[in-house]
Amino acid sequence: MKTTFPFRTCGSVWSKIEFKLRLVFCLWLLCNANVSTAEVTVRVQPTRGGPQIHVNGKPVPPRFFFGVPRGGTSTIDEQWTDHVFEFTPGADVIAAGTLHFRFGQLAGEVWLSNVRVVDVETGNDVMSPGSFATPEKFNEVWNLWPPGEQNIVGRVAVTNGALHVTVINPPGNTWPDFHLHSHLGLSFSVNRKYRVTFRARATPKRQIYPAVYQVNNGEYVGIGGPPGPFLQQVALARDAGVNLVSFSAPNCWTPPEKPLDWRTLDDLCRQIIEVNPKALLVPRVSGYAPDWWLRQHPEALMIYDTNQPGKFASVSHRGYRAATAAHLEELCRHLTKTFPNHFAGVHPCGQNTGEWFYEGSWERPLSGYDPATREAFRVWLKARGDANFATAEPPSSDERRTHPNGVLRDPTRERRLIEFARFQQREMADMVLALASAARRGSDGKKLVVFFYGYHFEFPPLANGAATSGHYALAPVLQSRDIDILCSPISYFDREWLGTAPSMSPAESVRNAGILWLNEDDSRTHLDTRTIEHAQEGGLVNLRQTQQVMLRNTAQAALRGFGTWWMDLPGEGWFNDAAVWEEQKELLPVERAMVKRARPFTPEIAAIVGEDSMCHLTAGSSVAAQPLIYNARAALGRCGAPYGQFTLTDALAGNVPAKLQIFLAAWSLAPIERHALIDNRPLNTTRVWCYAPGYLRPDRNDVVAMNEVTGFKHRAVSPGSAEATPTEAGRKLGLTKPWGPKEAVQPLFTVEAAAEETLATYQDGSPAVALRHNKHGLDVFLGVPALTPELVRALARMSEVHLFTEENASVWAAEGFLSIQAHKTGSIAIQTGRSRSVVDALTGNTLGRGPSLTFTMEAGEVRVLKY
Repeated sequence: MKTTFPFRTCGSVWSKIEFKLRLVFCLWLLCNANVSTAEVTVRVQPTRGGPQIHVNGKPVPPRFFFGVPRGGTSTIDEQWTDHVFEFTPGADVIAAGTLHFRFGQLAGEVWLSNVRVVDVETGNDVMSPGSFATPEKFNEVWNLWPPGEQNIVGRVAVTNGALHVTVINPPGNTWPDFHLHSHLGLSFSVNRKYRVTFRARATPKRQIYPAVYQVNNGEYVGIGGPPGPFLQQVALARDAGVNLVSFSAPNCWTPPEKPLDWRTLDDLCRQIIEVNPKALLVPRVSGYAPDWWLRQHPEALMIYDTNQPGKFASVSHRGYRAATAAHLEELCRHLTKTFPNHFAGVHPCGQNTGEWFYEGSWERPLSGYDPATREAFRVWLKARGDANFATAEPPSSDERRTHPNGVLRDPTRERRLIEFARFQQREMADMVLALASAARRGSDGKKLVVFFYGYHFEFPPLANGAATSGHYALAPVLQSRDIDILCSPISYFDREWLGTAPSMSPAESVRNAGILWLNEDDSRTHLDTRTIEHAQEGGLVNLRQTQQVMLRNTAQAALRGFGTWWMDLPGEGWFNDAAVWEEQKELLPVERAMVKRARPFTPEIAAIVGEDSMCHLTAGSSVAAQPLIYNARAALGRCGAPYGQFTLTDALAGNVPAKLQIFLAAWSLAPIERHALIDNRPLNTTRVWCYAPGYLRPDRNDVVAMNEVTGFKHRAVSPGSAEATPTEAGRKLGLTKPWGPKEAVQPLFTVEAAAEETLATYQDGSPAVALRHNKHGLDVFLGVPALTPELVRALARMSEVHLFTEENASVWAAEGFLSIQAHKTGSIAIQTGRSRSVVDALTGNTLGRGPSLTFTMEAGEVRVLKY
């Protein structure tokens, strides 16, 4: 059973007076929906401090709340208790309603009885009563999901006039969406009140999730349930000065023979506006093809190497692309017309978790075997002069999974595999661009257009290679004038309490292109009721930890010039606590200063990734790519100085002014790029050449060509491990212990270097890290595919990078503001570099005078300073 994005918030239990007032308000909105004296324009515009959201030409802090409108929960324990909720549909539901019960991810037993759905005014039953009284009655009314053998956690039986539900833990703790659902067919009338009642008990104590849905073309839209936390959090955000609201919304995509019905979407928007009359709405809408469309176009479905179809349409299917763009344009036109003073933008989502990377990228099956992909690949090859384009097939799964030449594709022997990887990136980017153009047209160029894309630092762990994602064609996306904001969740790596909350993307290059980068902050706060996921995903155990992490993350966003939304991912109230929103209020002085900043965030350390290099990674390449690129952010984030994330394209153009430039992925370089690296190198810079710099030419592997890039003479080596051990010269610079992968990595390289130039060696004694001065500054070869905080700190000192601390702390700084989170309890010495007063930026209290101060901080404590 497919429950997609949209959940309409369920109604509270209104008194008669409250209900009438609400009805009057909604009628007023309806009457005035198409009347506007000044339609709001919300766009990202350039400023001297970087791209900023502007509302009617005025820059505003780019802070959002994101929520999922859905019902709440009912708490049950060992004693029988009565439960009730009421709801009022915003549109007629004709034989398309269903009641669901979900039980959460907790093993135990639940008993349900006497469930009824009645019309409050007439007392008539909408659903057949007594459905839990006998097995026969249960089978007439109810179904289980998942069906058959897919249901590995739940069993039901009717005993003593009640339904007995047994929930067990699944193998591997992978929970299916186990629930009961009544047969589709309930009917409800618009603006009429209905009441759901039932009795329940459970052991152990637990929360269950009853909800009423309307099913529109396979899309489940919530219309009733216990009062949920969504609107409560909208109110808390409002009180903290956050008026930008993003939310999961129905896209109302109906078959062509049926009229478009926007009422569920409009009703949801009006409920938000009712809570916050200043709300600026940025709905997240589905870009998935609805079930009815897929039934009409079965050839559009993705096909995997198992010859099994996927759930979604292929982004290479031109009909799907065109149809989705057309509906998105119409949706934007509707919202622009209906809510001219509140509709602020749109966030179309699709593919895996809505984030525009290929569905199943994290799993073993490989996609790309549907007819649409094959045809688009042939067109791609033809445009590139491939003589065999007409009969070309996507590479087989065996070819895509094998890696006979190590972790990097050989341009001579694996050219077709490299081309297919490049093709997949561009197909995904083109889908994004098509929808962006439609959204821009539909909103008359006056609203924000938001997309997930560009997770360059997040996909190196993929078992089938990073390019399986489709996220490495950021360059054409950055050239688009149809996108205001690119975004991603904060990395799921190093996001915990004592982490650094890294970005998934080359965010500073996104900024350089005039597009705002936004971090989706779905931190698992202390209000997350889940157990397994909470622990696995860096969950926070109490209010204090939540406050510290939200302050750390939002301060980083402010100083780097990022947008953020605090995201209640499951719609369970992760931010339903006024004490958490106090952190947002306390940061207002910093936010106001950053809106007026004199220049963009300009860190002295840069991490650089080349997109084409990532397209050369093989299946199994995570042995090198994960520690080098994915994990590197933890080392960079703890070095004591802020860092930025850039594309190789910016480095080639001379748009990376950092003193210390770390080229994490620059192994694939065309001749023109090799020259550009030399011609556009700023003076007095340190360049760290990681792993296999310049090893891949367009037509071959070439160890000799690496010299053009690094200035060192290279050769291949084959030690039993890629781990590096500091030399005496390295220990003098602060390198204290071995680091890097303990397993073998192929290919692997060393350089010719004198003993005084060699900072670390492989187990065979060959140089793994070496440095050499030249007329431009300093070149460092880093053959071991990994970084550590002490290595970055040592390189920073040699590059004259200002280190704010020598401790492993999370540090960000810009425009005279410094954010620091301590990762251990004790004294921490801070070097501001300025002989000025140092002030607590949140309270205004003077703390001392620079350039040197020492604070006593507890682990996890965050300070934001003005120096």
